[in-house]
Parts: sequence; C-alpha cells; structure tokens
Amino acid sequence: MRVVTLLTSLLSFLVGSSCFRGSAVLAEARPEVTLALADFEELFSSAKVKDLERSLMQDRERHEQEHQEKLRDLEKCSEWQKKEIQSQTERIFPDNFQVLQHSASGIFNTSSIASGVERDVASFDLKLILRIVKEPKKWTLVPLINTTATVASNWQVYHQNPEEDIFYAIDPVSDPSVLILLQDGQQVLATNHSGLFKVQYNAYTRVGKTRNLNSIGLSHLLYPLSNLSFRIAKDSTAFSKDYSVHPPSSVLQVMPGENYTDLIATLPLTADNFQIRWVECQEQEEEISGGNNETTQSSKDNVAAKTAKTPQAKKGSSTPQVTATHEVMHTVGEGIIRSVHTLEFVSTSEVSPLNSVEFAVYDDEVRVTSVSGHALEGWSSKRLYQEENSTIPVGNLVKATFKTSQLSSNVILNVQTEKDRLNPNQIEVDIPRIECKNVLRQTGQIAVIKDANVEVHEQKISGLSRVEPADLSSKLRLNVDRPIVLSYKYLNPKNQVATLAVKEHMAMETLEATIDRLHYKVVVTETHAVHSMILVLQSTKLQYLDIYGLPPSASQFTVIVNSVPAKPVKGEQKGGTSILVPLLIGLNSETANQGASLLTSVEVTYFSTHAPLAANGTISFDPPKFSLPISVLSAHLNLPYSRGAYDVNRPGVYKFHGDFGTEPTPRESIYPIPEAFKYAKGKRVVRDDYEFTVLDDMFPEDREEQGKLGAVKIVTPKAGRNFYFQNFLVLDGGLSLNVDYEPYKEKGKKVTKKKGLWDSFRSSS
Repeated sequence: MRVVTLLTSLLSFLVGSSCFRGSAVLAEARPEVTLALADFEELFSSAKVKDLERSLMQDRERHEQEHQEKLRDLEKCSEWQKKEIQSQTERIFPDNFQVLQHSASGIFNTSSIASGVERDVASFDLKLILRIVKEPKKWTLVPLINTTATVASNWQVYHQNPEEDIFYAIDPVSDPSVLILLQDGQQVLATNHSGLFKVQYNAYTRVGKTRNLNSIGLSHLLYPLSNLSFRIAKDSTAFSKDYSVHPPSSVLQVMPGENYTDLIATLPLTADNFQIRWVECQEQEEEISGGNNETTQSSKDNVAAKTAKTPQAKKGSSTPQVTATHEVMHTVGEGIIRSVHTLEFVSTSEVSPLNSVEFAVYDDEVRVTSVSGHALEGWSSKRLYQEENSTIPVGNLVKATFKTSQLSSNVILNVQTEKDRLNPNQIEVDIPRIECKNVLRQTGQIAVIKDANVEVHEQKISGLSRVEPADLSSKLRLNVDRPIVLSYKYLNPKNQVATLAVKEHMAMETLEATIDRLHYKVVVTETHAVHSMILVLQSTKLQYLDIYGLPPSASQFTVIVNSVPAKPVKGEQKGGTSILVPLLIGLNSETANQGASLLTSVEVTYFSTHAPLAANGTISFDPPKFSLPISVLSAHLNLPYSRGAYDVNRPGVYKFHGDFGTEPTPRESIYPIPEAFKYAKGKRVVRDDYEFTVLDDMFPEDREEQGKLGAVKIVTPKAGRNFYFQNFLVLDGGLSLNVDYEPYKEKGKKVTKKKGLWDSFRSSS
C-alpha cells in the first residue's frame, strides 16, 4: 500500500533553517493527514456530489422563482381578461339577461271543455326562453308582460341543469331564489341564479267582432315574437276566409285542416303587437252570395227567396257607406302645373272591405302620372266624356284595385298629376279638380305654391272658401319647403271652379361664379418666362373656366384642379391664346351634390418666349384675363438681378407702370397665397401599425389616371429680384403690368475695389 506523506519541512531544508525559522515553526504546526487513495477518491466524490446538489438546489430555487413570477403574470393577465370580458358583457347586456326565444300559440272557437274559456275569448300559450348571463350579486329582474294590457295566468318557471341539458320545473314556494313578482305594472321574473330559464304562461284576449269581421291580437309585447301560430276551429254551419295579419310586412301562411284552420305568421323583429283578422260566414250566406255561371233561373229564384227569408243575409248584403277626404298641393311653375293629391277613403262597415275605388280627374289637359298606396294591386285610367255618346272629353276616370288580403276599412291613395301650360302668355289657368265616385261625402283642402319666376293670384273662385295656411292640416302644411300662396277648403266637389291668374317674369342672368383669390407669378429669363397662377373660386354650376389674354407663344400647359391633374381644352380666341379649364374634377359625391356654391382651386403653369433682353427696353407681364370678378389679385415678378454677368454692385434698374401703379407692394402687405383644395379621400383596409406615406394619398387607379393625364407640377427657381403687386375688386376683365428696364447708372460715387496686401506694397514703393 502506497502511503502519501505530507512533509512541510521540505522548504526549510532547501532554504536553510536559520533564515526561515518562523516558517518552519508554522509548517511544523500544520496538521498532517494520511489517507488511502480510495478514501481520498471517495471523499472527493462526495464533496463533488454535494457541490452538484447545492448547484441543482440553487437552479431549482431560481426556476421555481421564475415559474412563480410567470404564474403571477398569468394570473394578472387572466384577471385583466376577466375584467375586460365582464365589462364587455355588461355593455352588451346591461340588464344581465338575454331573450333567446319568444313564441306564442293560440286557439279560438274550440268546443273542448278543457280550454275553460268563453267562446268569444282566445287563449294564447306563450313561451319565453332567456339566459341570465352571469351569477348576479343582486337580484336580476326580467320584465315579462304588461299587466295593464294583458290578462295572464298559469305561470310556470323552468331552469336548465347544465350537466343534463334538461329543464326542471321550479316551485317558488320551495325555492325562493326564483320568484314571479308584480312591479310597476309589469309581471317580473326575479332570480339570483344564472343559466337558462323557460317561462310559460297563458294569455287571454277577447275577439273583436264587427258583423262578420273577427279580429284578435296582443299588444304592448315587451319582446318580439319569433314564432306565432293560431288555430281557428270550424263550426258545422260556418266557415272562415280572407285571413290577414298586422303589421302588413308580416308573412302569413294559411294551412286549412278538416275541422280547423292553422295560421302561421312571421312578424318583423320591430313589432310590439300583432292582430289577426278573418271573415266568418255562414253556409247559407255563402250559398246566397256564391252563385256561378251555370246557375239556372230556378236556382236563382230559390236564392232570392232564401235571401228574402234571411234577415241576416239581407243585412250583410247592404252597401257600405264611404266618405272621402281630399288634400292637394298645386305647384305652379314655368310651363307646367304639378299636383300631389292625397285621397283617404273611410268605410262605415268593416264587413265589406274596400276592394276598389274610383275617382274622376276633371280637365282634359291633365295627365295622371302615378297612383300609389298600401296594398294597391293596380290602377287604370280611361277617358271621361261629357255625355254617354259624346266625343268631347272632360277628364279621366281612374280606378284603383286593392289586394284581397287587405281587410282595412280605410285606404289612402297618393295621386300625382301634371298639366302643361304651352303658352307662357296664358294668364288664366284652371287648376285640376278631383271628384270621388260612389262616396257619401267628399271634403277637401287645397294649397297653391309657386315655383321659379311665376306670380300667382286668385282670378275666379266658385265652390271654395278661402282660409289661412295655418288652418290647413299639418300633413299638407308641413310637407312643403316654400310658403303657401293660396289656400282653400271645400265641402262639395261639384260645381267647383278655381281659376288662377299666372304671370311669368323674365329671368335675369345671375353670377354663376366668382374668383375669391388669384395669385400670378412670372419668372423671367433672357428669352423665356415661366408663368404660374393659383386661384380659388366659388361656383354653383360653372363647368369650364375661361382663361384668355395669354401670350401668343404660351405653350406646355399644366393644369391641376382640386389637386387632381386635368387637361385643358382650347377656347375661343379673344386676343391672344385662351384655354378652358374643366372645374368638375376632384369632387367627391357628397361635395358635388350639396347644391350650394363649391370652392374650387385651380393651378395653371405654362411657358412663353420673348425677344432677348437688350440693354434697355420695356416688357409686359399682364396677368391672364377672366370673365369673372376677382376679389383679390396679386402678382409676383421674379426678374434677373442684373444684365450680363452677376454683379452685386451693379443691379439692373426696373421701373413699373400700368394698372398696378409705379411702386411695388411690400411683401408683408400681400394677402396670403391660397392653398389648393383636395376633396378626394381614399378608403383602404390596413393593419393597426400601418404607416401611411405619400403613395397612400391616391388609389392605384387614381395614380394610373394621373399617369394617363401626364400632368407635371413645375417648381420655379427662386433666384433674382422679387417684386410684388396687389389689386382689389377687378371687374373689367384684366390688368396691365409693364416693366421698363435699363442698366445700372453711376450716381457720382465710384465703387472702388478694396486693396489687397500686395497692392499696398506696390503703392508704398
């Protein structure tokens, strides 16, 4: 066995005991350990394992700490998401409930004793399925019905078990967490649980009967009905027909059975009530009113005898009385009279609905352009003559028919007519007159308004009484945007005469456009000039802007209207070059159809040539001419600093004369230069972090259009001397601006060149 011996005295042996006595003493004091190699390796391994264990524990603690931090972050994020979802839920469902289904199933005229209702009362089974969104901290109240409008009983409440997906009945006595309460005139479901609930109850309403017309319905519904079905049981001696449902936009399906008729209706989601109507007839009445083309004369006599013996049939066959109300608005314009009529027919009987109406439009020159109304099936017009065999027309007879599903006792028609005034010098004009046929009484109101340059006065009136416009009905008075000139009422349409005195005045030309601001700039070189101008104008319907008085050598035009490139066209020569600039460019649909005056910006740039500038001379820079008045016109001349080589000490001399005066206007006194408008707006779907650039100012198709037009905006240089001029209210078409130029003249003071160092030495020598 090898022994490892630790000798600490080796150092004293090598160096000397006399010199390192202190070190030897310390070495002798250090302990000596002798171990076997296996024990040393085991000790080393155990120490290494402990170090690894200590390192693993530290890593575990660090990872555990990081895990706990991530868990806390996730919990915070989860809490934030829960709060966000909760806030969104509260915004969507502020009352903490959602109605999923609301259906009604009714029955009437049943002979079953189990129904337990009278024969003139209909019973409805209503079912409401709703969800309580979240577990409420307080009670959630769900209104069910208005007790003031509906009689209800047999309330049943069910709650769904989420695990079994089955509704279980709830007894309010044993489970006080779900209650049916009466609060503020409403039957209310109160609960402090969440989940799906189903509420069932019976509602009763009496059937309205007017002779043979029956009507049934429920009103003041709190929630729209998703399903509506109604069964009408048949009697052995009666049958039902002509079913209809209100609102009129509902879809009704009639499904006849052996002893009953089922009605299935789909109501609009905005309906808070419904009404079902039908006509109930007896078999004897049908036999009397039926009849076919093959009936013999003897059968007709039998029917007549039955009719005489049956008071009910005789009463049912009586003719209903109809009254009519007529309201008309006449608009007298240049060469035409337009009339808008409103006819309301009201029947005194609801048994026989109005299937058709007739009315006569008197005046052979009147055209009936349209007839409209609810449930109108169609209308026809034929000539109305003075007598039966006469060939002299006096007007038109119009007949309007309605759909058989419409059982209303009153109908409203809107009729529009026109009458031409071919002769503008015609002074007396008869306004159209309408007379309803087969009516007990007809009353009406008449209003007259004028249009354009027309003056209207009363000439001859018969059968009408003059009233103030305030006495007219609100429907007639408030549906017009102009003052009512004449207004009348009548109680009888017969022998009615209304003749008006109409006088047309000659229209004068008005200003279609005006230029609010015009800025004109010229940059002059030795042989060329660059002209640019920007203007802002107001226009109502001006399509082209005429610019004339341009230099004969004007060329290479660039035109931009409302920041959109445009192509000008040649105009009429009015002394020099003239162009026409299109103005209806760059307008969006909203701006173009506003009807008021529009602000339009126009930018024009072009080049011109002139004779080379001599030592002195005169050159004209007249601004372009317009046929429109200009409120503010400013001119900017950019002239060369000096003739020949640039010399700061020898500037050119410029003198001005013309309509702008002889002295330039200070730059600070010039009105601000107008900026171009841009009405076009793009619509693009982009990401939230999208960064917009200049390329997004136009659609791709707009950029292609700009490339086709080939418009280039020229940037003029800023070198030279600048002179500004300004004038106000330019009305005579154009102004003149002339420039006299000459070289620099010495004024007795010689400009000497500054001597340098070498010149000083030479002068001293």
